[in-house]
Amino acid sequence: MAGPHVIVVGGGTMGLASAWALSRRGARVTVLERFGHVHARGSHGGHTRIIRESYHEGAGYVPVVREAYRLWDELSERTGEPLLVRTGMIEVGPPDDQGFKDAVHACVVSGTEHEIVDADAARRRWPIAVPDGWSTCFTPSGGYLRVRPCLNAMRGEAERLGAQVRHEDPVVAIEADERAARVRLASGETMHGDRVVVAAGAYLPALLPEFLPGKLRVIRRALAWTRPDEAQRAALSAMPVWAVFAPEGFLYGFPWCGEGVDGFKVARHVAAGGLGADEGEDPETVDRETHPRDFAPLEQFLKEYIPTAVGPFVASTVCLYTCTPSWDFVIDELPGSPRVVVAGGFSGHGFKFAPAIGGLVAGLVLDGARPPALAAFARARHLS
Repeated sequence: MAGPHVIVVGGGTMGLASAWALSRRGARVTVLERFGHVHARGSHGGHTRIIRESYHEGAGYVPVVREAYRLWDELSERTGEPLLVRTGMIEVGPPDDQGFKDAVHACVVSGTEHEIVDADAARRRWPIAVPDGWSTCFTPSGGYLRVRPCLNAMRGEAERLGAQVRHEDPVVAIEADERAARVRLASGETMHGDRVVVAAGAYLPALLPEFLPGKLRVIRRALAWTRPDEAQRAALSAMPVWAVFAPEGFLYGFPWCGEGVDGFKVARHVAAGGLGADEGEDPETVDRETHPRDFAPLEQFLKEYIPTAVGPFVASTVCLYTCTPSWDFVIDELPGSPRVVVAGGFSGHGFKFAPAIGGLVAGLVLDGARPPALAAFARARHLS
């Protein structure tokens, strides 16, 4: 007997992860993506994404990321393509910074291997100017994911299992009743299915405004790559992935790795004013160009903390985050439409979790399963 037909709206990170997990469970899957495969219009641009267990966003994320580690490794083994590069991770901050304390706490309560390194030892060990009195938390399990190979691998497995992935197919409306679900496309076509998964990223608030009315905010982030002096590249290549809890905000980056761009990648994840400091954007009209004002805080940060990485900016891109007020994920049924499951609010820190999130979505769609990890991402939690 054929499995249910599940329409997945959105073919980015979480849409492909959901399609992959659903296909592995025997569902018939159609993915509808408004752009192309691996594009720069949403949240997965930038070639690399950090993966870590030192999760200052909450220790409850650690079991989910460990499941993701397992699934990424298994997928890599099956495809023969390296997806996850383990470089280790260093997080730097004042010992009284709440984010830094939360990162260490997550390691302690989850039993994650970690090492606390004082400022002087950290400066000798890595090319980062850790201020006196600050500490560094090193976790050997940290590393980065290669975006395009990861998305290629999930899509490839899903398609081999029968999933259809359609590009340049924008969705304009989703309807459901007790018997079936319908998706209307900009082309005028109406597609019928048994279930719908909506993983539309920055386009979710406009597509389903009733899901979390007034609670989802899209923010703009600029990512950039410098090309420092050639004499510094060996040391920068040997760095772990890194993050700094600084007065200027929470900034992060990667070792010099040549993945996508031959340069040193740096970005600001959270502004100095905290999670609510950014104005919301409309993904249809957001400024997708980068400007000197985007580079200035990144250059100033590098001058202060990683001076050997200073150099001309040779590449940049704009990434969109879709954020709940707490920056936690939201995965739940659409109110009044149990045939529609929504996955969103991944806030720029979701990519690492993708295969595990896909599994949670598939379990909810096919079995109605709500494990503790999914309960933490319930819609009601964000409304309250």
